[in-house]
Parts: sequence; C-alpha cells; structure tokens
Amino acid sequence: MSRASRFALGALATLPLLLGACTTTSDGPPVQEYLDPQTAMTIRVVAEPFVYARDVPELAANMRDYLYVGAVELNNMGSRRHFWALISWSTIDRKRAGLSLPPLPDKLELQLTTATREYPLTTHEPRSIGAGEPVLQPPAGYLGDSWFLTTPADLRAFAASPPASIDVMVDGVRQTYTLWKRADAPLAAFIEDIPNNLKPTVGHR
Repeated sequence: MSRASRFALGALATLPLLLGACTTTSDGPPVQEYLDPQTAMTIRVVAEPFVYARDVPELAANMRDYLYVGAVELNNMGSRRHFWALISWSTIDRKRAGLSLPPLPDKLELQLTTATREYPLTTHEPRSIGAGEPVLQPPAGYLGDSWFLTTPADLRAFAASPPASIDVMVDGVRQTYTLWKRADAPLAAFIEDIPNNLKPTVGHR
C-alpha cells in the first residue's frame, strides 16, 4: 500500500471520532463571557459555533476542511466591537503527509437576508485586537484564525436565516463551504445581550 493510501485510510478512520466531537452539545451556558488574562479585554463568545465544511478531493476522497464560524464581542471599557471569528481546521493531517498547510481566508462573503455582505480581513492574529487566548478550539487539526469585523444587524440577519453556504477568498481563489452543523441557540443568546441602540465601532484598540 502506498504512503498516500495509508494516509487516506488513517484519516478516514479518525473522521467519525472527530466529527462526533464537533457535534457534541455543550452542557454549559450558550455564551461565555470572561476577562482575557493577557489583554484585560472583556470577551463574549458563543459557546458553540456554526460549522461549515469543504470537500478536498485533490487530497483524498471524503476528506474535508472545516470552518468554525462564531460571533465574538470585544469590549474595551464599554467600547464594543463584534467579529466573525473563522477558525480553520481539518481532519487531514497535512504535516504527516508531507503537505504544505493551506493559506487562511482573507475575505468573507455571506448571503444574508438583507443582502450579500463582504467582509475584508481584520486580522489573522486576534491578539492584536484584544483576544490573547483562543476563543474557539476545534477538536483537532487547527490551522489558524481569520477575524472579520461585523455589525449587530448582520449578526441578527445571519441568525434569522443561516446561509446554507459561505464563500471565502484565499489568495484570490474563491472557496465555498457548506453548512455542516448549526448552532442557533448560542447565537440567539449572544445577540440578546447586544443593546438595540448600540452604535458599531471600528478599528483597533
């Protein structure tokens, strides 16, 4: 058996376990709020994100890359900013197979009930905007963070009708991820605590 075949079979064997981990429902509160010990920023984040997936047939059949899509609020002494935190992860062990790690998304496109929204990348390094510790941790195969500044209105539009797919741009190439697992209750609870009259803020700290 070739090295590539052994890699594919090994990855497939772990797939049910990993997907079972990513679909486990949390028994805790739907929203986590805490003071980041590195930045002293107050952070609110959904306890469970939406999960989107993309087939990667060029590597092996039935293999996928995944995106956690979670809502995050960074609160700096009452100045609140809201982000889509996209956490890239995969069941494919590229390092073990001698493959390069994929680049991270640098643009996000969502088809919301109101309109198609395009979000330019804010950062791949959340520490630079106040999140010193990981806000969402995938079950395995972490590849990196991509954060996109959003608005309460867009969060509400997403919650009202979660898109069946999302598009990201990666080095100028469009990639489409389809909805794999919903997390409606955590997002709804997150939105409930956003003041209706809150004005969006932009920029860094």
